[in-house]
Amino acid sequence: MVNPNIHDFAAYDFWLKPLGLLYVGALLKRLGAQVFLVDMMNRHDLDLPRFVKVPKDKYFGTGKFPSREIEKPEVLKEIPRRFKSYGAPPEYLEYKLREIGKVDAVFVTSMMTYWYSGVWEMVKALKELTSSPVLLGGVYTHILPRHALKSGADFIFPYTNLNALPRFLRDKLGWEIPDFEGNWFEDLDPAYELYNRVGYLVFLSSIGCPFRCSYCITPLVWKFSKRSPEKVIKAIERYLELHPVKDVAFFDDAFLVRKDHVEELLRGLRNFRGIRFHLPNGIHARLVDRQIAELLKEANFKTIKLGYETSGNLQRETGGKVFDEDLERAVEFLKEAGFTHEELAAYVLVNMPGQSYEDAERAVYFVHSLGIRVNVNEYTPIPGTKDWQKLVKEGLIDPDVDPLLLNNTILPLWWKVGMGASGVERIKKLARELNSKLPI
Repeated sequence: MVNPNIHDFAAYDFWLKPLGLLYVGALLKRLGAQVFLVDMMNRHDLDLPRFVKVPKDKYFGTGKFPSREIEKPEVLKEIPRRFKSYGAPPEYLEYKLREIGKVDAVFVTSMMTYWYSGVWEMVKALKELTSSPVLLGGVYTHILPRHALKSGADFIFPYTNLNALPRFLRDKLGWEIPDFEGNWFEDLDPAYELYNRVGYLVFLSSIGCPFRCSYCITPLVWKFSKRSPEKVIKAIERYLELHPVKDVAFFDDAFLVRKDHVEELLRGLRNFRGIRFHLPNGIHARLVDRQIAELLKEANFKTIKLGYETSGNLQRETGGKVFDEDLERAVEFLKEAGFTHEELAAYVLVNMPGQSYEDAERAVYFVHSLGIRVNVNEYTPIPGTKDWQKLVKEGLIDPDVDPLLLNNTILPLWWKVGMGASGVERIKKLARELNSKLPI
């Protein structure tokens, strides 16, 4: 199994782990396969320093990836920024493949659609270095399956329900394996035993999201499901014993949905003494009450990001997930529980369709007025979402646009719908200035 390099203008390791691929590994092991992992993005791999200088951790296990400048794809030639391959160099891949030896199949994962050039390059390299069939899966293949067919992979697995994998392998590879009797998300742990070393652990207590925000693809990719708190706790115990790290992050899209589930999980997390927990993915502010805030503090959460997105009419038009009063109340409860502004932040989404500069500016000032940090996220239209369908219908985006151009770093440079590159930079500058004024 291979987690490919990221090709982008910028990338940072904010607790980045290929969870989907790790679940695939767990399922294959359960069905009797011998599984090997090559994670080009694991900065903490014991062998990596033999091939490249690895930047030291910044905080809580996160840090910069090793990188090298590469030639820009043709569609990005005019972008005045350096394009890089982040992660391990090609020599590391060759070494790992030699160490593993001959295999029956190679599974490659994918994430962002605008990272596809790194995926395609990895598929090409694997086809040159091994005679084994290459299967490509992940979020990119689910969102853009026809585009993924051009990757060079032998087979595309465009599904996110892993219970479909055994039949797929029987049909495509002729493997004589049984169906998986159970629910993959409930019954499997992500296979962290495939790593020789990690700097942190990432888990999910749920997949999907019951909300239907117009800009978000999550509800269309996964059916919302919660894993039993007992099994989440046992998975954390199991892998902390194998990898004695200090930091554990949850990447749920709807961590706080189902209060009874959340409270049971947080009570269990209180028993992990010395472990720092993190919620980097934007929790639902409306679901934060005084009890949840106190339990988060007792469980030693050190990073809590709140989803806020924008001010004004767009709050309701994009799905009504959060309003100003929801964020204000959540921050009040969290501060009462003892959280500081260094541990709390709210996401503000900029360059959204229909969002004025003033909307984004008000959102930044509002978050700052609550005494917490502002994290600016740059919007990108995702194929398949309500926003995407509306933009295509109104002729504001080409449905066949090269996904590389949807990279939120460069989207403002050419897209005429949002506030433009200058507006985005002004908002980001404002956020930096206001964040610097928070007390140290």
